[in-house]
Amino acid sequence: MTENPKIFINPKSGSIRFTGTADFVDADGSVVETKTDFKLCGCGHSQDKPWCDGSHKEHPRS
Repeated sequence: MTENPKIFINPKSGSIRFTGTADFVDADGSVVETKTDFKLCGCGHSQDKPWCDGSHKEHPRS
């Protein structure tokens, strides 16, 4: 049995951490990439969007 993936949103940094495995699909529904345990950018400062590169550390939120 596979455990359901989990999503954690860090309210201080804005990063979105995904634990588990996810398929990324195109507009036709075809899987283009499968990733496990990754972070998405939620602050808008990453140079590697949509992935979090830690840039939020240089831009603290108020």
